Amino acid sequence: TCQMVETSPRCLPNKPSCKDLHCLKGTTCKMVEGWPKCVANKPSCDDLHCPSGTTCKMVETSLRCVPINPSCNDIHCPKGTRCKMVETSPRCLPISQPPLVCHVLGRW
Repeated sequence: TCQMVETSPRCLPNKPSCKDLHCLKGTTCKMVEGWPKCVANKPSCDDLHCPSGTTCKMVETSLRCVPINPSCNDIHCPKGTRCKMVETSPRCLPISQPPLVCHVLGRW
């Protein structure tokens, strides 16, 4: 490129950049020690769109959409109920009351 050096124009070599390098799929250009270099992309769940009812998780070395397993940690039950797993779903069920025990005339 043409640049002014002191008072006169000179042709100087371009500084290498990622604009000059075309990387293969699965790699991205990064400047390493002043030089453009293609490096492997790190997988990210930001790049994977999972269908409803699934979530992105790293499985071994790759990203996968896996089913969401709901649990009692995912819901808040109203007073008087308690969460219990029914088949594969968390449910708010009434808290069962223990049977009443009466003490009448010295007898239980």
